[in-house]
Amino acid sequence: MSFIGTGVGVGVGVGAGGAADLGVGVAKLAGAPWTLFPGAVRKPDNDERTYAVLTLPNRLQAVVVSDPTTDKASAALDVHVGHLCDPADVAGLAHFCEHLCECWLRACGTEKYPVENAYSQFLSEHGGYSNAFTSAEDTNYYFEVAADHLEGAMDRFAQFFISPLFSESCTERELNAVDSEHKKNLQSDDWRNYQLFKDLCNPSHPYNKFGTGNLETLKDIPLSKDLDLRRILLDFHDQYYSANIMKVAVIGKEPISQLIDWVVSKFSPIKDKDTPVPVFSNDALTAAELGKEIRIKPVKESRMLSITFPFPDTREQYKTQPAQYLSHLLGHEGHGSVLSLLKKKGWAQGLYAGPSTGARGFDFFNVSVELTVSGLEHFEEVLVILFQYIALIKQSPIEEWIFHEYQTMNEISFRFKEKSSPATYMSHLAGNMHNYEAQDIVSGPYLIEKFDRAAIQACLDFLRADAFRYTLVAPSFDTTGWKQGPHYGTPYTKLAHIQPHPELHIPKANTFIPEDFSVHRIDVAKPATHPLIIQETPLIRMWPTHFFMLSTPLAYDSPMSCVLTRLYTDLLKDALNEFSYYASLAGLEYRLDNAVDGMELSIHGYNDKMHILLETIVAKMKSFVVEASQFERIKEQLLKQYVNFDMESPHSHAIFYVTLMTQQRLFTNAQKIDALSRITIEDVQAFFPRLMARLHVEALVHGNVARERAIEYGAIILRGFGSSELPESERYGSMRTHMVPQGASIIMTRNVPNAENLNSAIEYCLQIGDAADQDIRTHLGLLAQIGVEPAFDQLRTKEQLGYMVFSGIRAQTGLLSSERDPAFLESRIDAFLLKFETMPDETYAKHQAAYRRSLYWGHINHHYYDFEQSQNDAEKIPSITKDSLIAFFRKYIAPSSTVRRHLRVHMRSQKNGMTTGPEGEAVLNAPGVVLVGEDTDIAEFKAKFELSSPAKPVKPIETWLAV
Repeated sequence: MSFIGTGVGVGVGVGAGGAADLGVGVAKLAGAPWTLFPGAVRKPDNDERTYAVLTLPNRLQAVVVSDPTTDKASAALDVHVGHLCDPADVAGLAHFCEHLCECWLRACGTEKYPVENAYSQFLSEHGGYSNAFTSAEDTNYYFEVAADHLEGAMDRFAQFFISPLFSESCTERELNAVDSEHKKNLQSDDWRNYQLFKDLCNPSHPYNKFGTGNLETLKDIPLSKDLDLRRILLDFHDQYYSANIMKVAVIGKEPISQLIDWVVSKFSPIKDKDTPVPVFSNDALTAAELGKEIRIKPVKESRMLSITFPFPDTREQYKTQPAQYLSHLLGHEGHGSVLSLLKKKGWAQGLYAGPSTGARGFDFFNVSVELTVSGLEHFEEVLVILFQYIALIKQSPIEEWIFHEYQTMNEISFRFKEKSSPATYMSHLAGNMHNYEAQDIVSGPYLIEKFDRAAIQACLDFLRADAFRYTLVAPSFDTTGWKQGPHYGTPYTKLAHIQPHPELHIPKANTFIPEDFSVHRIDVAKPATHPLIIQETPLIRMWPTHFFMLSTPLAYDSPMSCVLTRLYTDLLKDALNEFSYYASLAGLEYRLDNAVDGMELSIHGYNDKMHILLETIVAKMKSFVVEASQFERIKEQLLKQYVNFDMESPHSHAIFYVTLMTQQRLFTNAQKIDALSRITIEDVQAFFPRLMARLHVEALVHGNVARERAIEYGAIILRGFGSSELPESERYGSMRTHMVPQGASIIMTRNVPNAENLNSAIEYCLQIGDAADQDIRTHLGLLAQIGVEPAFDQLRTKEQLGYMVFSGIRAQTGLLSSERDPAFLESRIDAFLLKFETMPDETYAKHQAAYRRSLYWGHINHHYYDFEQSQNDAEKIPSITKDSLIAFFRKYIAPSSTVRRHLRVHMRSQKNGMTTGPEGEAVLNAPGVVLVGEDTDIAEFKAKFELSSPAKPVKPIETWLAV
């Protein structure tokens, strides 16, 4: 797989969006002291939104996007400063500044909006949210809100950058929040390896810094040096939070002239301090750091070889993107590629190549190989093969046809690029504006305008056998005498002449690149509100969308069949990879996954050559022959995934155990590992013909496909498999739920499996009722809408109980804490719920409207087929009074309820030695509480619970048949 730092995918399609589109509305503002970019912003073919780019008097640059059809609006502000600008004595200051900015914005307010929590409350009441992140060279703030309330949200948002109160009350809690975030990541291999890579770079380079920060770097070290943290923070903010290095992106449903007016009036008061854009030297890796082998022992079962070359910052070459030529070839997965050869030898599972994210002025080019156990033993030979392929590229002409292939696919990807959520889009656009000319802020990461052979050669010259270092990650290393990384405690310790390899070659031309972009159109008097079944037989039910549910009871009737099905799908995808990789490069991808009721096959992308991919997949599924070396490699990969679940975060385990307790049938990783250990290659070869012998296909085909072609897709599957039909009773089975008895209070307690993880977690679950019951569904959805912001504000911001706090439609609150016992956390959730009934009528009405706008549910794959549900629920919401919602809350959720069905999972850290405390003891010893310990047989315990009714269509299936 190839990747590039700015993103892969390119296109043309110049759309309207410049001054010509602004019309009379902007002409009226012509005398304003701001300038408008006169050109057109290039945009995808199907993007009908209007764009304008303007520069305010304070030199802040903004893009505004008018989308009359949007139901959500958003704004983002990106400050071009990140953790590489942290002072030497205060590691993590930029990240801490981001936290404090969010805290001040949420909890402390501004001079214009001084009421605590005014910003977050406003967003929550209008179906919105906010977030922020800090990277090496950027700090990005953004929000999303109902489209009718953009101006109010944007005014509150902008005020922070104009007149924040900088209250000292936030400082201590956000120090704890940063520390909690860091502790959450202590057992994450991604964070550990990333920071260690930085730690072992040039110690004089800013890239060597610890960007996250923790209590030690933000409090203890400054105190020991008699430094005033708040003064340093204010100085940092004053120096870098300057309008001239800020970019703003706004999207709303209003006309472009109105959006411009709002942006000018709200963001012009931000001060321009003439701050220079930080630029860094390209010496993060010098001769002193190159030529080194770094060995790391990971937390998880993981084996990786990563090769790193110093590389130039190519962001200003975005119109030629020379590094993509290297990424395309080194990351290729077709026949003759590095990965193809390594898989053939049984040494690798995957390979990733491309520039990584450095910062302005420097970068790195990385090639990472996911090794097998055998590959680890032969890692030096893997290195040789990699350099043999680099030599092959250098010895081969730089081919223009290779460039035109990925240029064409990038162009197609851009032309037909789909919309993303407003917040995601604005966050990206605000960041993009630092790196692209005004007309290219949308297309810049995609469009490649010309072939530059000299630039490609210059990039290729950086891939040198005498100027690289590599990192070897493996769990089998003996770490005796090793050093430890300073921030995560990661254990670590610090080529001959290359001959050509006959099995390596440059990839062949890609025949999957689409050529036919014609659109199948049907004129209709009224748009359809739901799909119709276009084919119904005992073997297949065909809806219009590209998804095939291959129902077969054998897929999940025991741990052994579950693992055999998973092995089969993994082996099949691996065998198809050299073929399907060409399709994926051409924007045509497929997924094949095992599920509780069979296998799910989906294909998406350009329809021109979709039938070729489907026919090949189906033929391979039927005639597949497992190879011994492939079997051992994929079996090893699957075992690693099962084993690694123990190292996942505590909240992942809490969610799993709630599912284990309530789902009708769920197999544990221990059961799967046991089954996997006994499976042979002969077992797999004998199993999948039985798996496919009897099945039912629910096919969903949508998009640019005529009805006749959709039916043909179904026929390809039926012809290819030649299966017998399932009895009707087995065609549409759904997994049912074990219902906690009414009035029951159950606490499952477990130790966090990773004994080194400081964090604990709680999953606090209340079973309410049948999702098909509209009254229950709408009341619960409205409660979830109301509860999100207060839960976060009280439990995360005010009480600082954990970094991760979430609540949702399962009427659950999840917490992750590095300091508190789960039973204590539960006591605080109960205390929060006791206050939940207090709400002004005006606030209730706002949440009611916000939830009504946000309704969306899945239907086909749940077998309810309730396509009008969202509309019907939206019409129901206004009739739910505040009193009826409070009555619902008291019956199903309130701690005082005598009928609520209450299940909690407490995941307790083995590392930090915390005590339960009196509040926690009161929770565990409360009357009626049933404790489910490690020695309880879960299957036997939940077998006593009643099962929910199976999902069934809300109307007779004939209702959905096409005439």
